Amino acid sequence: MKRIDTHTHPKISKHFAFDPASVTRMVRMARRLGLDGIALTEHFHATGFWSIHEHLERTYPCHGGVFRADGLALIPGAEVNIGEGAHAIVLGEVAELRRLDRAFAQPLSHGYEPALREFLDVTEYFEIARIGAHMFRRGKELGKFPTNDLRRFDALEVNGKDFGTELMLLAQARALGLPIVAGSDAHHWLQIGVRHTLMHTDEIRIRAIVKTIKEGLTGFGTHPYTPLRVKAAKSLKTITKVLRKCYGWRITGGTPRPVISTAGA
Repeated sequence: MKRIDTHTHPKISKHFAFDPASVTRMVRMARRLGLDGIALTEHFHATGFWSIHEHLERTYPCHGGVFRADGLALIPGAEVNIGEGAHAIVLGEVAELRRLDRAFAQPLSHGYEPALREFLDVTEYFEIARIGAHMFRRGKELGKFPTNDLRRFDALEVNGKDFGTELMLLAQARALGLPIVAGSDAHHWLQIGVRHTLMHTDEIRIRAIVKTIKEGLTGFGTHPYTPLRVKAAKSLKTITKVLRKCYGWRITGGTPRPVISTAGA
């Protein structure tokens, strides 16, 4: 059995530039918690989305479509904005993600938001796992869609930020006949692993991960101090965004650094 956080963000905000050091911090936290892997699922439309995967390709060895960092698996993925107001997680090889990006009327990385049925139709035969994210989050509910559409997902997600909805999610997944996975939805390393997927597989390769999810050989785990870690991470994210907005500090996902103006020098 492998423990994998299937929903993490390498950037504290999708509007910020990507800082490679954020991946290093995420890896350290994941290893400290005893995780076997984390999926890097930044929003497809985030600023410089592809710079994340380009960094992975330059920096870490890749086996079976998965990158390796100090014994931890880094699984390529993305979060897709659905036009009606919902999100989906996709996990797959980088080449498959690039093909997916170009499969719509406009690239997903340029901000295109497909309708749910369009997303499901286009991705039907891609070699990816399609996961319904944060099922009951206000304003982003997947639960508002018809059951016939929801059943086309490969799994539903127990999200690390959505406390008190776990039983509802488990009941919904059972009613739809779908497996469950779990992810922290971390935008800060402190939140990594608060929820994570238990995968009954002997290896962490893309094909094995996709197959395990689709066959329903999954469960979910929770680490201690989950509410405290989520609230702390959310506060740090808010503070960082306020500093950037109010003081013009250049934020890349790590330590805020003031921008030094050279005007008039």
